[in-house]
Amino acid sequence: MSRSAFSIFAQRYIAALLNDFGKVYLNTPVPRDPNLRVYKMPSRSKGGTNLLRAMTEGNKRIMISPEVIGEASLVDVLFEPVLNGSRTSLGLLGELLFAPCIIELLHWSPTSWEIQTCLGHWLKWQSETNGAIIPAHENLTNEKKENNEKKKEEVVDKILLIVVPSIQSKQLIGWGAQTSIRDIPGVYNLPPAFCTTIIATSELSKNEYTLWLRLLGRGPTQR
Repeated sequence: MSRSAFSIFAQRYIAALLNDFGKVYLNTPVPRDPNLRVYKMPSRSKGGTNLLRAMTEGNKRIMISPEVIGEASLVDVLFEPVLNGSRTSLGLLGELLFAPCIIELLHWSPTSWEIQTCLGHWLKWQSETNGAIIPAHENLTNEKKENNEKKKEEVVDKILLIVVPSIQSKQLIGWGAQTSIRDIPGVYNLPPAFCTTIIATSELSKNEYTLWLRLLGRGPTQR
């Protein structure tokens, strides 16, 4: 099965599986607000910015508070669960989907670049939600700053789930991943700041609890 064929299968499979448990979006862009396709990060310290500008005056290779140009990235699946609903019939998958989630489905063992790309998608989505990015050419007033700070406090954490057939131990070490507190083979958590879980389907126990995830595996695992 080719990468594209697997993606189509995996996305439709996840959509059919999760449709009764919340809203499922396939190939959805993040940021989701079209006004944030081009954005800038507001300076947090005007005094510090002015000082740096004065210190580096005349140095054309140093840019102070430049606009950050961003493009929307398509994610495999974005899932918004019914938070008070039961997902016990989904086994391990249901337990992992406790908050709005991006699900990335990789057909081969991931490279560090692919994991980094998945994390980049999640960071854009999280930044859009907590108000950390604003439309280009918009002035950030004190009132808007206060509203953004309140929004950051109120937002429900977004999570990232990366499903892979296998992953090398050196990659897990490199990303600081640890075995999940659930103590289930094949389930790894990145440091808490990343809100990310990696599932290696070939390592999962062969039981009903992991069935829905193992069907996303390759070869013998899927069979």
